[in-house]
Amino acid sequence: MKNYQKIFTALSLCVCLLATAFAQSGGTYVITQSVISNGGGQSDGGSFSLTGTSGQSLAGTNSTGGGFGVRGGFWQGSLAPTAALVAVSGRVLTADGRGISKAIVLLINASGATRQTLTGPFGYFRFDDVEAGQTYLISVRSKRFQFANETQVVSVNEEIDNLNFYALP
Repeated sequence: MKNYQKIFTALSLCVCLLATAFAQSGGTYVITQSVISNGGGQSDGGSFSLTGTSGQSLAGTNSTGGGFGVRGGFWQGSLAPTAALVAVSGRVLTADGRGISKAIVLLINASGATRQTLTGPFGYFRFDDVEAGQTYLISVRSKRFQFANETQVVSVNEEIDNLNFYALP
């Protein structure tokens, strides 16, 4: 019984390979060179469209006939890097280095969208999910303190954990 299964499996494999070979060429369209690989992109002609081929013509060649054309090879869409999301954090401090609680810290992006947070009991603040590769204005406000440099321009390229604001004495 096992020999019949082996023979059946071998014959099935041969039929599949032959069917694949015949499917690539025939009728009025002929593909003279091909590789089994995945492609991409899209080709349109008349009422037909071909997207993401398999068993396509050899990479780097153009095949045309009638109103149709296929460019063999691999296509790559726009692969611009996606912006990483990082954290920006720091402290709001008195002139002698003590943390200022309940100060308002604002983060403003280039389009004017604003996020805000309050400092904790020891003056710490943190903004999560800040898009890297951008420039931001970060400002601080407090009812009890004034700051010499209450706004900082920050180019965020990676996580920032030491952005500090100091109050005037």
